[in-house]
Amino acid sequence: MVAVISEGMLRPEKGAMAVGYERGRSERVLPPASPRQATVLAQFIAGPGRAEAVRDALLQLVQATRAERGNLSYDVHQLKNNPAAFYVLGNWADEHALDAHLASAHVRQCLTETVTGKIVAPYAQWRVQLLSEPDARPDRPRPVGNSPAQVTLVPFFTIKAGEEAAVGNGHLEMVPITRAEPGCLSYDLYQSVEDPSLMFLYENWTDQAALDKHMNTSNFYRTVRGEIDKRLVAPWTAHMMTMISEPHRERITA
Repeated sequence: MVAVISEGMLRPEKGAMAVGYERGRSERVLPPASPRQATVLAQFIAGPGRAEAVRDALLQLVQATRAERGNLSYDVHQLKNNPAAFYVLGNWADEHALDAHLASAHVRQCLTETVTGKIVAPYAQWRVQLLSEPDARPDRPRPVGNSPAQVTLVPFFTIKAGEEAAVGNGHLEMVPITRAEPGCLSYDLYQSVEDPSLMFLYENWTDQAALDKHMNTSNFYRTVRGEIDKRLVAPWTAHMMTMISEPHRERITA
C-alpha cells in the first residue's frame, strides 16, 4: 500500500528560507546540478468529498505560476490509490523567484481562502534540490496530463548516516542509463535541503509495462537492489501518481 508522505519521510520546512547547509550537514548534501535552482514539493490532503474542489484549486494555480519570472516547471499530481492526496512539484531559477511565488497573491488566495476548510490538515511543503543534470535530449517524448496509462512514480529513500554520497552517486549513475530506456519520459533525483538523509526520484513513464521493465533490468538490480538498498534505514517506499496538469512545453534547462 502506498501511503502519503509522513513526518518521518520529509520534515516541513521551518520558514521560507529553510536550508540544510548548517554544520554537520554540509558534507552530507551532494552538489546540486544547478546551484541556484530552487525546488519545492508540496502535499495537500483533501477532506471527505472535497477532492474535486482541491484538485480544481491546485490546477487554477498552474497557468499563473508558470507565467512567473523564474519558474522552470510546475506540475500537479494525484495519487492513484488515494485520490484525496495531491502533490505539487515546482522548480524555479533561484530562491528569490521561489520566494516571490510563495508571496504572490494567487498563492496566498489559494492557501488562505480557496483550499481552507477543504483539506484535512495544513498543507505541507519541503524545499529540495535537483541533483541530476537536466535532461537536454530534444527528441524525448513529453509527459501528458490526465493520461490513464502514464505513470508518475516518486520513490523515497531514507539513508543511513554517512551513506548519503554513496546512495546519491549510485542514483546518479542510473540517470543516463534509465533515461535511455524505452518508455522513460523523465527521470530526476532530488535531495531534501533540510534533511540530507532523504532523497527521492521523480519519474514519468509511458505506461506500467515500461516501468515494470525498468525495475527488472540488470542495472536496477545491480545498483538499487545491490548497492543502495543496504544503505537505507528502511526499505524505500514509492508513490504512484497521475500527472493531472499539462506539463511545460519546454524542459528544465537551468
